[in-house]
Amino acid sequence: MLSWLVGKAQEDDLALLRPSGEGLRYRDLAMAVAATSAAYTEAAGSLVGRTIALAIADPAGLLIGLLAALEAGATPVVIDVRAGRGLFEQQLARARATLVVRHDTTDDRLTLEPGHDDPRLIEPEVALVLFTSGSSGGAPKAVALGGRGLQHVIDAILGYLPVDATARTPIVLPMSYSYALVGQALATLRAGGAVLPLHDLGFAGEQLAAMTAHGATGLSSVPTSLKILARAALELPPETRPRLRYVASAGAPLDEATVALVRQAFPGARLFNQYGLTEASPRVTAISDDEAAFARGSVGRALPGLTVVSVGGYGAPLAPGDGGMILPPGEIGQLRVSGPSVMLGYLDDAEATRRVIDKNGNLLTGDLGYVDGDGYVFVTGRADDTVKVAGERVSPAEVAETLSPTPGLGELIVLATADELTGMRLVAFVAPAPGAAPGLRTRVQERARELLPPAKRPTRVVELETLPHLPNGKIDRVALRRMVELGG
Repeated sequence: MLSWLVGKAQEDDLALLRPSGEGLRYRDLAMAVAATSAAYTEAAGSLVGRTIALAIADPAGLLIGLLAALEAGATPVVIDVRAGRGLFEQQLARARATLVVRHDTTDDRLTLEPGHDDPRLIEPEVALVLFTSGSSGGAPKAVALGGRGLQHVIDAILGYLPVDATARTPIVLPMSYSYALVGQALATLRAGGAVLPLHDLGFAGEQLAAMTAHGATGLSSVPTSLKILARAALELPPETRPRLRYVASAGAPLDEATVALVRQAFPGARLFNQYGLTEASPRVTAISDDEAAFARGSVGRALPGLTVVSVGGYGAPLAPGDGGMILPPGEIGQLRVSGPSVMLGYLDDAEATRRVIDKNGNLLTGDLGYVDGDGYVFVTGRADDTVKVAGERVSPAEVAETLSPTPGLGELIVLATADELTGMRLVAFVAPAPGAAPGLRTRVQERARELLPPAKRPTRVVELETLPHLPNGKIDRVALRRMVELGG
């Protein structure tokens, strides 16, 4: 089996734990990977320079299928089996795989199917292909990641997160996402620890019970998920909660309320804030709560071997291939990442690749932010989120940040939608915090009138019981835009 990925494991150590208690040891994992790799080559011959589509919901099957593809010299393409039919077929078509691997739930085995009529040849340096979430409304893109970059990021993650051979890592996000697959599952295998997949458990209480039963040592997720788990944990007696070494956040801004909940629920855990994106394999920065910048909302410093700078001006568009001018410390611009973990490009989309990879191979993230004099990175919004309302440049993220301290507010997102009179207008979607007093919508409107100029005030504030979320924990912008279009 791939030595760089599981080189620190002992063959009798647990590699994977199911909530039921069934375990898979590293020697069993190695045998399963070897057998599956042999089955791949028996079915399709040499797979060097070919892609294998992994349409596998079962976490153990996905890990075995992925490692076997790498062992066979192929490039695994992870398909999101939870996506709707249309999106699933779109991803499968984009893979143009020689083989399609599925999980047969009737006898818990992997099944092989013939792939695309015209299977692609792929560069040997592409080790893994993952799809972006497409949460901003665009179609998901197929991100080609290099093996050197993946190894670099995994080792960098293990350099700050306390994950070792005794680790029991619960995964509450779908394994098709880079945060879960690379940042948690593969990193844990690299350290010789055990992976505990829990995203199929429907309730936070069930996930917490499994964490406690199997001795979970650390938890990584998005803020929304962490908040839900922390609230559920606070309803349990302290002695029945998992004893976590750390809790790590990424994928969205980590707000003070979530930090307070996590600290109350898991008082013995170190807290980490992180920043990254699939196009960077995925981790870029990290910070722990013993650093002063954590309390100021920083996502940390660049990981070893990576560089993060802000370029251009606030919301300034950059031409394809233009890496922008590096800005002084503290000045907001688009965040740019350099280093071995930057993706190799988007499959079959050279134009989209040119828009985000400059002529020197640096990655333009699309995120606005700044780097202070000590190298700490702060994310302030999205570069492509800036719009013009009645001729004035407005950042919906900036508006959301201004409205977020409204009393009784649980969640908020501000979207820009087309308007015949002003070109664009802002709509705020809000959900109350548990136990909040009535009148949230009015309070948000009053705060907007008090603190924002007319162009930056949402023309509508829509109050919902809860905001819709994607499986990766991010707010479902597409669903909310559809609600606006339908007059909801």
